[in-house]
Amino acid sequence: MKKIIVYCEKIPHTDKMSDVSYELINKAYKVAQESKSMIENEDFYITAVVLSSEIDKKEIKKAYSAGADKVVLIKSDSFDIFSSYVLANCFFEYYSKNPADVIIFPATTTGRMVAPRVTTMLDTGLVADCVGLEFILRENKLRLAPTRPTFGAELMATILSKKDPQCATIRPNTFVFDLFLDKEGVFEEFSPNSYSETRFKLIRTVMDKTVEKDSFEGAKIVFAAGFGLAEGKNRVYIEKLEKLAKVFDAKVASTRKLVDFNLMPHKNQVGQTGASINADLYIAFGISGAIQHIQGMKNCKTVVAINSDNDAPIFSYADYKIQADAKKVLDDLYEHFCK
Repeated sequence: MKKIIVYCEKIPHTDKMSDVSYELINKAYKVAQESKSMIENEDFYITAVVLSSEIDKKEIKKAYSAGADKVVLIKSDSFDIFSSYVLANCFFEYYSKNPADVIIFPATTTGRMVAPRVTTMLDTGLVADCVGLEFILRENKLRLAPTRPTFGAELMATILSKKDPQCATIRPNTFVFDLFLDKEGVFEEFSPNSYSETRFKLIRTVMDKTVEKDSFEGAKIVFAAGFGLAEGKNRVYIEKLEKLAKVFDAKVASTRKLVDFNLMPHKNQVGQTGASINADLYIAFGISGAIQHIQGMKNCKTVVAINSDNDAPIFSYADYKIQADAKKVLDDLYEHFCK
């Protein structure tokens, strides 16, 4: 029996889990199903672990539907005040009594702080910011084989850990998840010992209202700007795209090149060194389609590409191809919808 723990996150100040939690549970389930045939009598047990003072019962059922065999609520009021130190220590306490072969963390802001603390305490390795996940057979044993970009996102590297548990962080929106299973599971609560934070003193908490606005999580429509919209150091066409996006309640994405030229902030970048998204509609304005960018938007349901170059790689991934000057198309759309 190979045991997999998925470290789940909840949405701050709610009793609901974030989409990335279900994404990782579902990916763990799918990878487990694909790997069963690789070794005789191998089975998997997936435990979703969430640290919170409370969790909605509907969220627990959704976790079962995504593929979890067990949901564990590590329950403590201390989680109401964020501390990666407290989260990591409480998770480590649970793991010490319930060890597993694999731990999967989300590569979110919180996950990137908690995962290194946990793996350091476990004296094991961590493969960070992964965009692929599978098991491979090594010496008649299944080993976790996560894949991540390397060498400035020019290459993809599959990395095997030498120690157990095998751990990885996965970028949000890397995989499409389904809540399709009609099954029940086990639920239990775990009460950790009190871990007081001694290294820092919380003075006050300030909510950044721009975080949710700028996030791609839950984005249904994304307008993406490529270098084809650049006018030297002038943002005139990018600003037009931003105004057009507001009309359609769409998020604005960017390629790395626009970020490198300081025409767009990094938070808008989509690709191997940026965000991964799975929007219902993705419209690419003047994007050539480098593989690094494709990696971040490949899970979008419908892709529309606008480019004057008939041989642009983006057309190979597009559902609808518009061979035209992206600036001219944007001018027409802006004239029609924004004036």
